Amino acid sequence: MTKPAPKNALPILIGYILAVLLLGALLAPPLFWAGKALAQAINSDFLKQTAFVSYYDRAALLVALLGLPMLFKAMQLQLREVIGTVPLVIGWKQLLLGFFLALTLIILMGIAAFDCGVFKMAKRPPWEAVFMPLLSGFSVAFIEEFLFRGAIFSVLTRSLGTRGGIFWTTVLFAIVHFLKPPAHEALADVEVTWTSGFWVVTQLFRGFASMDSIVPEFLLLTGVGGVLALTREATNGLWASIGLHAGWVAGMKYFSALTITTKALRAGEFAPWMVENHCKAIVSSTVGLVPLVAVLITGALMLGATKIWRNREI
Repeated sequence: MTKPAPKNALPILIGYILAVLLLGALLAPPLFWAGKALAQAINSDFLKQTAFVSYYDRAALLVALLGLPMLFKAMQLQLREVIGTVPLVIGWKQLLLGFFLALTLIILMGIAAFDCGVFKMAKRPPWEAVFMPLLSGFSVAFIEEFLFRGAIFSVLTRSLGTRGGIFWTTVLFAIVHFLKPPAHEALADVEVTWTSGFWVVTQLFRGFASMDSIVPEFLLLTGVGGVLALTREATNGLWASIGLHAGWVAGMKYFSALTITTKALRAGEFAPWMVENHCKAIVSSTVGLVPLVAVLITGALMLGATKIWRNREI
């Protein structure tokens, strides 16, 4: 029998997020130094060029994953509640449908953007470079859906009800992704110390001071989080939301590799419909009303398909 979530679920989750930020700050410097030592040992250009901010991101993610068992225990949460009850025979169909729906809307949006002069093709588009966007898309989707639409959603829904769970899961998802680390060149490798991680933390919230960022970027993150939370609730599982999330990330990463933005977009000539993106957590090179509408249409189609599935009892 499922135990009720503690009434202080939201403060516990906020404390978990703060702990991830702070413990990530402690872990980032030794992780950075280890990475640089490995880079010298194996002569890896990729590791040599990886900035400290990226190590902080990975340190925070590692802390978040390692802290999940303690979060589950504090929330009296069982794994079955996190992953849902969708059987495999249905789940893989939901995943593929979500993935291809997300890709289809990205393609349609891309075609419209090309016609309007928002993008132009890169001089040497890497058409064959499909593997890394797919790997990144599904890796990000599995991790973030398990964390947000799995653990966090399950706890908040049990403690705050369905509407409260959807709302706060969406808000937390948008806030966490809107945290802006400093630019990669903001801290030279030789300047990294044991306290550098805490300096990164102090820079994360600066995006909230700019309305130009909050309106297009934060609204898009809210739309994405809302669609994924509603999909998770409608399907009672993570398969469909993983498919949507993977499709958005993989599709936009591949599209961004093939194209470059135009001067007109960078000058703000297409605002508020499409504007240049500066949020690291959003893989799309543009944000604005058009990407937001595309996300909402994708969600509506997924929810409609879910309703048909239920009626047919597949």
